[in-house]
Amino acid sequence: MNVADFIAVFRSELADNEVPHFWSDEEIVAYLNEAVQEACERAYLIEDRATPAVCAVSLEPGVDTYSLHPSVFQIKRLTFRGRPLDETSVDALDDECPGWEMRSGQPRSFIFEQASGAMPARVRLVPTPTQAEPIALTVYRGALKKLSADLDQGKPEIHERFHARLKDWVYRCAYLKQDTETFDKMKAGEYGALFTASFGERPDANVQRKQRDRQPPIVRSAW
Repeated sequence: MNVADFIAVFRSELADNEVPHFWSDEEIVAYLNEAVQEACERAYLIEDRATPAVCAVSLEPGVDTYSLHPSVFQIKRLTFRGRPLDETSVDALDDECPGWEMRSGQPRSFIFEQASGAMPARVRLVPTPTQAEPIALTVYRGALKKLSADLDQGKPEIHERFHARLKDWVYRCAYLKQDTETFDKMKAGEYGALFTASFGERPDANVQRKQRDRQPPIVRSAW
């Protein structure tokens, strides 16, 4: 389905064909962009290891932390010199390797730092690299470019078999619009539940962090 298809189906199924419309084209497409992002974060629909701007990071000597592309919300795999590095956490390193923050050398593990506020997700290499070399990432991410009502042939950046299910989030958002002709909390809840049935619950960032911090230490102090 392209943008024009989504708008046409929306107006048909929500009986919004009369002008002026209850929802503008721009509002519908904004809901659609939100639906794509929600689906990607819940179900990890876009796995990427090939887009240079997203999956390639150039290390600098003495620099341990690097911002990731804003679309990235999880690292699946990270390699240095073709060798995969293990993911660890600050808590695990503090328990197993006191003084790890002062160490430099060939990276052996990494810490994924979730996005916070206006700051994008980041990756921290351990030990701190001493040479300018690349690392390669395989990541789960959201869409790289938002859809636009002005470009009605554009399609969501997820497999087409998931497109129809995006409508549930679009309709949820539509029924939450604060207007006497559009607001319907019950219908919004019903469509939200259908979306969750298709793509799962929204991941809780705090729970994810705690799970990561509890994982077994994988770095040994004999470096």
